Amino acid sequence: LLVYWFYSFLIIGLDETFPLFCLSKVSGLGVQEKAIGDIFSGTGFFYITIQYFLLTGLVRRFGFYRTMRIGAFCSVPFACLIPLSLITNKDAPEGTVAFSTFLLLSLVYAIVRVFSLLVFSTLTMTTNRTVSAYHRGTMQGLSMLGGSVAKACGPTFGGILFSSSVRHFTPPLGSVLVFSIFSLLGISL
Repeated sequence: LLVYWFYSFLIIGLDETFPLFCLSKVSGLGVQEKAIGDIFSGTGFFYITIQYFLLTGLVRRFGFYRTMRIGAFCSVPFACLIPLSLITNKDAPEGTVAFSTFLLLSLVYAIVRVFSLLVFSTLTMTTNRTVSAYHRGTMQGLSMLGGSVAKACGPTFGGILFSSSVRHFTPPLGSVLVFSIFSLLGISL
């Protein structure tokens, strides 16, 4: 349950921080909301095409626990690649996203989301197997309660971390630090 709660905290914090990075003109891409929506659309395309084959194939080949480990190491830690978009978007007109940046961010964020799906799916399946059928509802309720509290704290953590990092570090070091911290927290899981 603690892994579920901590992972919920991380993934929601990352979900909050990514748009802040995209909007930030100081230490981010400085793009409008429409460009962020386009990036999320690209992410959705990659997410849909990858998820089914990855989940069923990895669980069948490696089992639940190894698949969960693979998902944990390939999801949130992969977020450290997001600041590379500052390099790929360097020559794009202000407020826009270059096609290479669009592809990079869509693919990286889709990988983060697909592998987080692996973690959440295998966590749910394995925790259901640890208790009797009679106690599954109680265990799932407790899991959702802790996950909800963690998901409520994640955006606050992400927002404070991003704003204080951007304020205290020379751009773009602040945003690089933010995604590095998320990646290190993801590896520690």
